[in-house]
Amino acid sequence: MFHRILVPTDGTERSTVALEAALRLAALGGGTLIGVHASPPPYVMAPELGLAAPIHDAWRQEREQLGQDAVAYIRRRAGEAGVPCETLLVTGLPPSEAIIRSAREQLCDLIVMASRGRGGLAGRLIGSETWKVLSHSAIPVLVLR
Repeated sequence: MFHRILVPTDGTERSTVALEAALRLAALGGGTLIGVHASPPPYVMAPELGLAAPIHDAWRQEREQLGQDAVAYIRRRAGEAGVPCETLLVTGLPPSEAIIRSAREQLCDLIVMASRGRGGLAGRLIGSETWKVLSHSAIPVLVLR
């Protein structure tokens, strides 16, 4: 079975589907859950308007709180399920890169994540973090819809 299962969360209900599946797999195999929340770097700044620092600070604080809430939920659910759990907050990287890097550094043998299910042209043009992880991860990825 799987010993270290990474489950990324963006704090949405959609990521709860992946969390519940990861908890079941970890419980079945006596594994440990690694919960990760990735906060990407800020993309919009307006230094010429003097707004960069206040906007960045507010954005950073909001993202930190969202991340803390998301991993706290993972810890709580893991505790309720009796599954050992570790959590990480990763900042400054694109989410897909943070997920892959965290899984590798934490010696995970499975990544469990949700997909929004965006297909067709929108999925190809916009792309998704799930697709990027699937495309670049050397670690097996279980995708749930």
